[in-house]
Amino acid sequence: MKETRILVPKVKGKRKICVKAVDVFGFESVVVMEVLIMKNLIINSKYNSGLSRFFSSSVMNELARKGHSAFFKEILFVSGLHEIIDENITLSDFLQIVYNHLFKNYRGEYIYKNAIANKILLGRHSLNTAFMLTEFRVADCKADSVVLNGTSNVYEIKSELDSMDRLKRQIDAYSQVFDFIHVITSPCQIMKVKACVPESVGIMRLTDRNTISTVREASTGKHSVTPSVIFESLRKAEYTSIIKEQYGYIPDVPNTRIYSACREMFARFSPEKAHDSMVRVLKKRGKCRQLKDFIADSPEYLRAYSINSGLSIKETIKLREMLNARCKSFIR
Repeated sequence: MKETRILVPKVKGKRKICVKAVDVFGFESVVVMEVLIMKNLIINSKYNSGLSRFFSSSVMNELARKGHSAFFKEILFVSGLHEIIDENITLSDFLQIVYNHLFKNYRGEYIYKNAIANKILLGRHSLNTAFMLTEFRVADCKADSVVLNGTSNVYEIKSELDSMDRLKRQIDAYSQVFDFIHVITSPCQIMKVKACVPESVGIMRLTDRNTISTVREASTGKHSVTPSVIFESLRKAEYTSIIKEQYGYIPDVPNTRIYSACREMFARFSPEKAHDSMVRVLKKRGKCRQLKDFIADSPEYLRAYSINSGLSIKETIKLREMLNARCKSFIR
């Protein structure tokens, strides 16, 4: 059999690959394809903070609702990314490249939230039995991520970009509401976290291999939560449904007094009853079939965003279309 060589010239930024195929009749054919190789971004580190905002609700929702984002385009141009992007790759492919770059070089809050969504919510649980909330209000703090299954787990993120200044106050607040408290951090921050939190608080680390490993298990704490603080974290429809369920009625008072009247009734619950009632109503936020489908169908790098995006069904369809569109639609 005669051997044939194909000489493939090098092109900057691209690679030629040879694809060999055999058809149903057994005939072989060879096709040479030119593919953009853009696994790594070479970009000034001062733009990493801006790139991380690509995955924020404000930017992604703007893309879904308007078909464009002024901030997205501005970062593309000031960073010089518009000059090195292959206009023919999809927006989804480009965002995956940006996400990979951030994971290696700027592991901020979104990277951690996304790891929790993929590795814990969807990895250890399922959307049929668990739900995740982000930026959940607790007293005068906001919990980074809360996963609700049969109980409550709160995850406070302390990345390599964070300080420990507020950690003690945050843990004190979370202990009044949640059963299990975890701090998820980078390997280089573990000793700092240990020095700041009590033994009951679990410690986890996000590894360079994008896995979450447990350094120390968390201890249960729902027996010592504070019902009145739990009440203050709930929406009106949620706390009134609990009051109706437990007492059989909602207090017949003017609207201006419904909050205080329900709060007083809620405060009489035992810590365990208040906690378990909270878990039941909060899990209902994730019961929508369309939301479950949107989360499941989203690329892995967008899972944390998709969980609390607040998009309508029409807007989720529009976003999928945007993600499959070519980058030339966004950089001109």
